[in-house]
Amino acid sequence: MWYFVNFILGAILGSFLNVIIYRSVEGLSINNPPRSFCPNCKTTLKWYDNIPILSYIILRGRCRYCHQRIPIRYLLVELVMAFGFLIHSLFFIWQVNLILNAILFVTIAVIFIDLKIMMIPDFAWIIIGVVSIVDLILNGELFLRLISFVVVLSILLILKAIYKEGMGSGDIFLMSVFSFLLSLPFAFYMMILSSVLGIFFAYLRKSKVIPFGPFISLSGYFLYILDILIMVKYY
Repeated sequence: MWYFVNFILGAILGSFLNVIIYRSVEGLSINNPPRSFCPNCKTTLKWYDNIPILSYIILRGRCRYCHQRIPIRYLLVELVMAFGFLIHSLFFIWQVNLILNAILFVTIAVIFIDLKIMMIPDFAWIIIGVVSIVDLILNGELFLRLISFVVVLSILLILKAIYKEGMGSGDIFLMSVFSFLLSLPFAFYMMILSSVLGIFFAYLRKSKVIPFGPFISLSGYFLYILDILIMVKYY
């Protein structure tokens, strides 16, 4: 039952995350209008059109009213969230499970929003900041976390001063709170890994503009899991 609940919860939050992604990209309020609607025909959707995963399959990926194709992203986000929550519950105890769920939520949001509009929403670094405090309560290591936070933030501010357009404020906030969560030495690994991934992405896209948010979040997510496995936290 615990695994089933995690799967369903992940799917539901994935559906909500789709709303956040769409409205953030389009510059709309998260809660106004209060009901979901078709981006094409603007028809307000019924509750049975919003059942996570199932509605997309039943409707065959098209709007019930205008028959416009629904982007596959909606299904992918719900599936990744559902199976992500399930996998977390299978392999980790509940404290780690909840923290990983929050990090995954932020990671998916940042990937789709930052890649689209080159902006990291404030809720992303706020959520990571909250789970960092939770992790601190569970594991301690305040001194190391503070050193990690101060050193990483200082490096980022220096880079920001040298390359004014090279890194946005959202990147700085997100990487700083991740550095507090991961502590040393994983915070430095995150800086290196996210930079390498970002540069590789820019090379493939042949672009000088790098949306670092997705790579910061992905690096933080996987390094947190690695830290849990290596340090055997919470046991």
